[in-house]
Amino acid sequence: MGPFDLNGRNYNNFVLKIYLKEAKMIRRSISLLFFLFFISGCAIKDIKEQKSKFIVIKTPEIKFADMGFVSTFDDKLNIQIYSSGEAVLSIDIYKDKICTSTFKCMDKQSFNKKIFHQNYPADTLENIFLAKPIFGGTNITKTKDGFTQEIIFSNTYTMHNRISYTVSNDDIIFNHETNNILIKVQNR
Repeated sequence: MGPFDLNGRNYNNFVLKIYLKEAKMIRRSISLLFFLFFISGCAIKDIKEQKSKFIVIKTPEIKFADMGFVSTFDDKLNIQIYSSGEAVLSIDIYKDKICTSTFKCMDKQSFNKKIFHQNYPADTLENIFLAKPIFGGTNITKTKDGFTQEIIFSNTYTMHNRISYTVSNDDIIFNHETNNILIKVQNR
């Protein structure tokens, strides 16, 4: 008798072989789909804008000065400072938190209090690196190539508590003398 005898033995083997081949192809296809899904989730997010800058960050907690990048993504602002070709500081500013390579992620208010030793508005650091007015534009003076802000706090502990903030042609200087805070972001 031929391959498809009445006993069904050869026919069953034939069907089983086809079934196993199809099952193997389906498993491979599913594995490929999972692999592609995994890889796409790990892909680098699109950078909207990236600028090379000379960055100085000097606070009681952080002291860095070197070349770096300010990069804008859909969901965050990233600041990276390099020294000898190695990233020495990375700051990710999200909508509700700030993460750094030296500290754990914190909500913006906690970050401001820890790093700046001051209760600055939550968006202060982000606005500085984006060259936007801080403190809701308090005491802003427009200049031909940007703006300046002089913000003076009065309290019982200090006679003179002043923030000087200048944005000029994308060069940024934020100086809070009383708290020993200096942030400079300059084109180079």
